Amino acid sequence: MPLTVLLLALLLLIVTLLVGTGVMVLLLYRPSWCAPLAGALATMAFMVTAAGLLVSVTRT
Repeated sequence: MPLTVLLLALLLLIVTLLVGTGVMVLLLYRPSWCAPLAGALATMAFMVTAAGLLVSVTRT
């Protein structure tokens, strides 16, 4: 079972890095979208944190 937790954490990390990179590139080309993208990025970070906490709490 620990392997599935590690795979889930790796998947969350990869998705977070891909979305973060996409947001950074988009902000470089469209600075006027800064406010909506900052809100979307904050929501994504909250969801990843909540999912990570759920995994860590249920595994201990």
